[in-house]
Amino acid sequence: MAAEPEAGEWFLRYFAPGELDRLEQFPVRIPTGHEFGLLGLLGAWHTHVRRLRNDLELSDSDPSACGVHDLVTALVLRDFVDRGITTLGTERTAGVDAALADADARFRSLTEEDDTERLALAEPEVEGRVTKNWWWRRIPLSGPARRELDRIATREQEGRTEGH
Repeated sequence: MAAEPEAGEWFLRYFAPGELDRLEQFPVRIPTGHEFGLLGLLGAWHTHVRRLRNDLELSDSDPSACGVHDLVTALVLRDFVDRGITTLGTERTAGVDAALADADARFRSLTEEDDTERLALAEPEVEGRVTKNWWWRRIPLSGPARRELDRIATREQEGRTEGH
């Protein structure tokens, strides 16, 4: 597998310098009341997807590995990107659409449909989000976060079996 570029290099594929400045200044207000530039949020989503890709082959004991909480953080971040894209409205550009489509396509290629709702079992506050946005219905193909989700689902299933 070829290495994914860092966010700065990745941005240059989609944005001219003037557009980079404009997107960095474009405010996205998140539920805490804080504001972030849309460019920074897009870059963070790209970085999380890149990290997910790197985690696919890691062992659970690797200290750099992401767990379920890290996955949820990435998905919340994708919510913020979505909020920013929506807020852009008529200022939305082909570069924004292409960059987001690229990161989303890579995320889809590293994940699969969460058909047994493992993520909602692991993180109960996720449950309502699953119906809103497609990325909440996807889990990694492999890696430490996936194995953690599988263990939680197995424990839940065993608990149901013992309870009957």
